[in-house]
Amino acid sequence: MIQSLKEHSQRHPREGSRKAGEALRRDGTCVNHKKVERLWRVHGLTVPVKRRQRRRGKGLERPIQPLYPNHVWAYDFMEDSCIHGRKLRILTVVDEFTRESYETYVDYSIPAAKVIEVLEFLFFLHGFPEYLRSDNGPEFIAAAIQDWLATQEIQTAYIEPGKPWQNGVNESFNGRLRDECLNLELFYGLSDARWTIENYRRYFNEERLHGALGYVPPIEFKQRWLAAHPKGTGALPPGPRDLALNASKQNGNQESRTTRIGRPASAPMAGQRSGCVPAEPYPLADDPRVIEIKRKARHLEIETVAVGNPNH
Repeated sequence: MIQSLKEHSQRHPREGSRKAGEALRRDGTCVNHKKVERLWRVHGLTVPVKRRQRRRGKGLERPIQPLYPNHVWAYDFMEDSCIHGRKLRILTVVDEFTRESYETYVDYSIPAAKVIEVLEFLFFLHGFPEYLRSDNGPEFIAAAIQDWLATQEIQTAYIEPGKPWQNGVNESFNGRLRDECLNLELFYGLSDARWTIENYRRYFNEERLHGALGYVPPIEFKQRWLAAHPKGTGALPPGPRDLALNASKQNGNQESRTTRIGRPASAPMAGQRSGCVPAEPYPLADDPRVIEIKRKARHLEIETVAVGNPNH
């Protein structure tokens, strides 16, 4: 047992005794969490705790609580650099309900046109979300992106300025990516960064135990939820295709099929409305109903089905 704990600590130096103990129990070892914590401390495997600045608004409810897979996606940008100093940009896309990371696209520069190309590939691979949450960065409020999302009938959910906790799921993934991958690795170039970060994304989805999901990986949680809801509540992915579950846009060399639409974009906060409030009504987190949405020819037919609230 001690050797297994040491090996887990070496493979994942930023994970603590809780995840190590859950990993042992998933492998069939019957052990109490108190014993794991004691051995973890005695053998010097304790992870240094990073003091975080307390922020106002912590614990507040986020607008548009996700109720099922593909209900709300969130995307954001991160930055890092190679050993020679050249800056790297990372586009992260997460499903807020399953906590699954759909993409960690890495490049030296990611303009709005490239964001559209990546999202188009993800929509083809995983299906269309109902809402797309982001901050008010220039890449996200660009006219090209707003026009393209309007043609795809996807509503934007911009967070309010100065309130990053409204995009907490993506911020949490970015923090784990920073702490467990970017801070531990040195990148010799773009290819090295893409390979390393993509490997972490696959580990995060397939193996890393997520505390908010009951200490199971996101993909396992998603499979369990879909098995418990055979009717396919919500906007589910398209039918089976010959595509890998962990396919990534940066692994292919497809050319962009996106065309710019030459009409003016709508402002993200039109009508003095908060940027995080969508134009159409959405189900509340405490509503015991779930909206079943059927897509036909890109038009929505909404049917109310009493299947229970998956958040409880």
